[in-house]
Parts: sequence; C-alpha cells; structure tokens
Amino acid sequence: MDVTPSDSMDDISTHLNDVFIFIKKWFIAFLFASIIVTIFIDQIISTWISSFEFDISELTVYSPERWLRMRWGTVMLAGLIMSIPYASFLIIKFVNPALYDFERKLILNLIGFSTLVICLIIPYCWFIISPNIMKDFTEITAIDQLSSSYDISLIYTIVLGITWSIVISIIALTSQGIAAILVDRDNIESTPVKWRIHMISLFILFLLLSGPLSPIWLPLSIGVIIITELIYALIPPKNTSLIQSGFITLNSDGSINRVAVLDCVCEDSCPALKNAPSNVAIIKTESICLNHDSNDRLIQILKSNDYTKLIVTGCNGIPVPKVIQDYLKTSSIQLIGLSWLDKRGFHPEDNNLANQRRMIQLNQVSNNHSDFDDSIVISDPGWGRYIPPGYISLPQYDEY
Repeated sequence: MDVTPSDSMDDISTHLNDVFIFIKKWFIAFLFASIIVTIFIDQIISTWISSFEFDISELTVYSPERWLRMRWGTVMLAGLIMSIPYASFLIIKFVNPALYDFERKLILNLIGFSTLVICLIIPYCWFIISPNIMKDFTEITAIDQLSSSYDISLIYTIVLGITWSIVISIIALTSQGIAAILVDRDNIESTPVKWRIHMISLFILFLLLSGPLSPIWLPLSIGVIIITELIYALIPPKNTSLIQSGFITLNSDGSINRVAVLDCVCEDSCPALKNAPSNVAIIKTESICLNHDSNDRLIQILKSNDYTKLIVTGCNGIPVPKVIQDYLKTSSIQLIGLSWLDKRGFHPEDNNLANQRRMIQLNQVSNNHSDFDDSIVISDPGWGRYIPPGYISLPQYDEY
C-alpha cells in the first residue's frame, strides 16, 4: 500500500533527526569496513602492485608522504565501496515513505544501478584497466638501452584521483536523477536544485583532480553537466505537476488558509497563469477533465498537504471530474472556479487589463490582497454587454 507524502506527519526537526541517524549509521558502517580493510591492507597493495607485471627492482617510492597516502587512501576507498550498498539501503529507507509508486520504481532502479556500477567498476579499474593502460604506455614510451624506473606511489596517486572522480561523478549523476524525479521540471526550485548539486560535485572534483590530474577537471565537469541534461531530457514530464509549493497564511479570524491553484489551460484554450501570488501552491496541467492520470496525480498532490481551498482558473468548477469533487468534499476543501474561459469583465482587445483583472481576481480568492487602481473598475453590465477599453468589471467567481 502506497504511503501518501505528507508534511503533517512529522515536523522538520523530526526529519532532520532521521537524517542524522541515517548518516551516523552509515558512518559507523564506513568505519567498521575501513577497520577490516586495515587488517588486509598490505595484501591488497601487494596484489595491486603485482598486477602491473613489473620487476620489484623497477619500482620505487620517492616520497614517504605518498606512501602514507597510498595506504590510507586505499583504506578509505575500500571502506567506501564496502559501505555504499548499506548507504543505498538507508537512502531508500529514508525516502521510500514519501514517494509515489512510479517515483519509487524509478529511484530504486537508479540507486540500485549506481551502486552496482560503483561496486564493480572500481575494482575492475584498479586491477584490470590501470595495469593494462600502464603496460601499453610503457611499451609505447620505452627507449632502447635505458632502464625503466617507476614511482609506484605516483602511479597510485593518479589512479586514486581518477577513481575518486569516477565515484563522485556517479554519485552526482545519481543525485541529479533523483532530483529530476522528485522535483517537477516546471517547478521553480528545479533549476536551483540542479545547480546546487553541480556546484558541490564540481568543487569536490576540483579538489580531487589536483596536480598532474588538473587537465582532466574541465572536460569531466563538462561531461557531467551534459549527461545531467540528458537525464533531465530522458525523464518524462508529468501530466500534472506541482511547480510552486506556497505556504500557510492566516485568515482574519485566525483560521489556517492554504490555497492551491490548478492552472488548467484546458488544451490551450484557456490563458495560462501569470504572476501567481507567492502564498499559493501552483499545480499545472494540460487538462484535468480529459486525462484520468491527471486526476489521480492531482489527488495525490492535494493529499500531500492540508489544503483548504482549490482554485480552478479555466472553468467555473462544474466540469471538474466527480472523483475529484468527491475527494474535495470529504476533505473539506473549498472549490472555486474563476471562469477565465468565459473572457468576461473586460474589453476583448484589451489584453493588459484582462491580465490585470485576472490577477486581481486571483489575489482576492487566495486572500493575498494587493492595491490596485480602482478608478478603472466599473459595475459588471452583464454577460455579453459591452465594456469600454481601459475599464474592467469587478471579478466574479463561483464557489462550491
């Protein structure tokens, strides 16, 4: 049975406490895995060095500092790989109650695939790819009558930097995929979330790819950004999406007011919402009456918060499907229709005042009153009557 997302079940402090507990559990698992690795660190390094097929006399360590980094870097990397499956389990456990069914499937597959790739590609990169590359490079650059000598700690530093960059890139792309699934493409927070992840991941890559690996940073960063855009393009858009969350306001009598506006363009026959009040949640859809999936999605969004009022822009509320009207009645959510399809209350060629009238109308029903020039307001002469250019009638709307 699906659990509907809700912000009323737990407050922010509870969620932060859960995050802290999960991070603490993963960190303990990481430390435990690292301690186990320290027991076998010499065997691991010896196995890795022997995979290069070099004679011992050809290998040197010019820097004791690099040797220490070699040992501790191996411990941290192996500990991370061993603890990543547990970290993935904790992430899934944390986000699972707040996911819809289709979101849950996508995120489970994405996290599972990323975990599998990291756990397989890193050992393969260390013990198969890097020795083969080094072997081919040695054959190409060999000079007759000159003996070769290799600083194994420098080779390790290069392989370690590349490995960490691969891990961070995969984690960053996975995070972008999860963000693209959870945050609707048209949501005002979609782009900021995407670039926050970019800034964090690219900064970490910049720190990792220092020294001899610094030329790799720019092309790798560009590659991560391009793949991110491909991920966003591949994830199908939702027929009904929440593009603004809004916030709770108080009425004059002290009661709570939380408004959701259904920006239904009615298959492009109704004007789209512009300059929405900041306190309302904006739900965008092409047609709520002709798409059954949109009905289910709308109900899921309404369940996610304690809304007190649903405003429909296009119609007067009567064509709203019965399943939605029944849910609104059982949840005590007031339904208001703005009837923008009727195009009444303004001169048909006066688009600027038409937009202003709609803005005034929307602000009034969402309890977000704003000052406007009332000298242009005249009494409504009735449906089909002439309204001169430069004037509007007082907004009319229907409540259910």
